[in-house]
Amino acid sequence: MDARTTARRGHYTDRIEGSYRPITVHQLTLVWWLFQAGHITKRQLRVWFALHEMAERRRYMGKDREARYEARELLHLIGGRSGGPREAKTLSELSGDLSRLSELKLIAFSEHSIQFARSADQIALDDLSGFWTMLGHIDTPGRTVPVPRRMIRALAAGFTKAGTALIFTILIRCLFWHKQTSSYRMDGRYKLGWVAEVFGVSRRQLSDARTRLIDLGWISALDVDQWKLNRWGLHDLIDHAWNPSHAAEQNNQQARESGGEASGETACPSADFSGRTATPDLTDSLSLTGESLHQKPAPTRAGPAGVSLRSTSGGGRKTSRRGRSRAPAAAPNIRDIQAGDLGDTDRLLELHRQACTAGLANASEAGRLEFMALAERARCRGSKPGAMFFWLLRERKSEFITLSDEDEAARRLREYHNGRSTLLHEQTPATPPARTHDDFNDLDRFVSAVLKVSQKHRVDDPYRVARMKQEITRDQWDAMHTEFQMRQVQRWRSTDASSGGLEEF
Repeated sequence: MDARTTARRGHYTDRIEGSYRPITVHQLTLVWWLFQAGHITKRQLRVWFALHEMAERRRYMGKDREARYEARELLHLIGGRSGGPREAKTLSELSGDLSRLSELKLIAFSEHSIQFARSADQIALDDLSGFWTMLGHIDTPGRTVPVPRRMIRALAAGFTKAGTALIFTILIRCLFWHKQTSSYRMDGRYKLGWVAEVFGVSRRQLSDARTRLIDLGWISALDVDQWKLNRWGLHDLIDHAWNPSHAAEQNNQQARESGGEASGETACPSADFSGRTATPDLTDSLSLTGESLHQKPAPTRAGPAGVSLRSTSGGGRKTSRRGRSRAPAAAPNIRDIQAGDLGDTDRLLELHRQACTAGLANASEAGRLEFMALAERARCRGSKPGAMFFWLLRERKSEFITLSDEDEAARRLREYHNGRSTLLHEQTPATPPARTHDDFNDLDRFVSAVLKVSQKHRVDDPYRVARMKQEITRDQWDAMHTEFQMRQVQRWRSTDASSGGLEEF
């Protein structure tokens, strides 16, 4: 990277190849919150970036020419296929996306102009408390980010949810314009735990997304010692000359040289895309034209993979209150997954070993955790968990994993290796006993110690320290903190009463 060093620390460059589009941190946070809260779909988020690219193109037109925006240009940017009957349907759906964005007043779109909302106050929603809470966790919300146009086009073409969240974070934390030196700083620090908490994405998926962005060449990981890593987090550098099409070609060339096949993945929008990316996402999007999306159903009988779809309620098999069957007597078989296999950690790990042999799972620790999380996803949803689990494995639907699924999978693995732990929230009786004097003293000492450590290490949220000291939930910590403060107030009042109270004026 052609970067120059200034008097300050960091990596700087004089220009961003391919130009950039100024977008504020407020706008980036707003559009992500609207997507996360379900007010817009994943495709509508991509349309928002495509509109930014379309508007930026018109800035370089001559003053004697009038801007004109066409739906086919938007279709090309999000990766749709031109021509044929599918184009007319997709254009109709894109029209619905534009209507939804205009209804929220996120944009004002016409044939000759595009305007974007600059503040959440312009959005046509009554409850924006979630957005303001999210914005409160982000520094310098009014700052303008010089977003590279190549990345804008890549975002319009589509990344995963975790990939998009991480790109937002890197743009906010690693890309700055310094007016004093007329240069761009291209590096910064962030913690994946902070990203997961603020953007609502699994940390494991963020780690995979970061690896993907490094493979694409958009960022490179800078060396950082352990102390700085613990204090400030990862240190990444953005490539100011990144070209997504070149990055994809390099990846495919490396795959061919290593004896594999080219993946064909690219972050660059192209008219040659299959058109699948231009249709509503089956996980996050709904048709806006009133037509139902036909998702390929799960097989109704055992196919070549041999997945058994026998009912768990018959044949002498007993089912618990939560619908989890007892483990069958036969040995677990990846080609005949039973509902009871998903609730038994021993049998599930045997299925994981077989899945690795069949190429359906990864043998690493992360792969085992993902396998367990998919099992949690399948057994808690649907009437045929065995078939659903095999479908999730076969289609590699790791994006379906929720944070609760991953936490439950991690707990099961931890208990399998270390034995069942006796956590505070697992021992809570239906009617809690009255607290003794020693209980209150223990609570005061614990909360006081957490607050002192948080203040010493400048931790904004003491719950993060409390969670490291003891496995408690957010609600439990809030209750303990509130009770501690009330007891402090009672002590102060008793001290004032014993000293005669405050003088009244």
